[in-house]
Amino acid sequence: MKLQLITLPLLALTVLACSDLTDSKSAPQPIKESVKSEEIAPPIAVGDNSQNSLDWNGRYSGITPCASCEGIKTELILYYDNTYKLVTIYLGKSSKRFIETGKLKWNEAGAAITLHANGSDQSGNQYQVGENQLFMLDREGQRITGELAEYYRLAKEQ
Repeated sequence: MKLQLITLPLLALTVLACSDLTDSKSAPQPIKESVKSEEIAPPIAVGDNSQNSLDWNGRYSGITPCASCEGIKTELILYYDNTYKLVTIYLGKSSKRFIETGKLKWNEAGAAITLHANGSDQSGNQYQVGENQLFMLDREGQRITGELAEYYRLAKEQ
C-alpha cells in the first residue's frame, strides 16, 4: 500500500515533466513586415571561410606577367600573426631583389587579403585566398580574367 502511495505521485510527476505545457499567450508571435529592405544590414559570413578554415599561412611563389620584362618572380610569405614578407625580382632586367614587409588585412568575408607595407598608408596588392594558392586581384578587388589570368596565381610551397 505504501509503495502505491509513493509510485502514483512519482508517475504523475514524470508525466507532467514530459508533457508540453505551452500556453497560447506565451507562444511566439509572427514578425511584422514593417522593416524596409534597405534598413536590413548585409549578411555577415558566419560559416567557414578562407581565413578560418584553410591553412593559409606559408610561402607562396610564382612568376607573374610584366609589361617591361620577362616576368616578375614573386615570393610571398604569410605569417599567422597577419604579417607578411614579399620578395620580387624583375626577370631579364636585373637580379636585384625588392623586399617589402608589413601587415595583411582580411576582408569582411574572410576570403581575401590586402597587403599594407610598413611605413605606408596606402593599400597594396590584394589576393583571394584559395586552398594552397593565392589569386592576385585587380584594384577593384576582382579576380583577373583574360588570356593571362592563370599567370596571376601564386602556388603554396609544401
